[in-house]
Amino acid sequence: MAINRIEALAMGIAVLNSAFDPSSDAFQLNNWSLSRAYSFKHLGNTDDRGRRTFTSVIGGFRFLVQDLTWKCSGDTRAKGSNGKLKPTSTLGDLLHSFKIDNDSSEEENLFSLLDFLVRALKDDTISASTPLSFFISEEN
Repeated sequence: MAINRIEALAMGIAVLNSAFDPSSDAFQLNNWSLSRAYSFKHLGNTDDRGRRTFTSVIGGFRFLVQDLTWKCSGDTRAKGSNGKLKPTSTLGDLLHSFKIDNDSSEEENLFSLLDFLVRALKDDTISASTPLSFFISEEN
């Protein structure tokens, strides 16, 4: 059985945020995407930088998968490098919306994510121009 595309994308984001490094913020917060709280409902569960904290890895992963589903569907106000994310937006736009805070450039992060996804999904057609809708398509 092949891995689910949206879950592979979530794990790729996690890798970029060093979520499997016990000393990383993503690991310590159970927040693999280092998502911020944007509603009053979640403000009580944040760190000093406004990033959400989750009580378990499972909770953080579920949120990331849901957040990616919304972003890949264009159902958020999230913005990429070319405006509001839409199903036709690219992985570069998606990474821009996450504001990944590591020592790599946006371009290096994109290449790392592409390498991860190609290997995880065993699909060498995935490229920088692959639309976000690919990750939520029916073939998933």
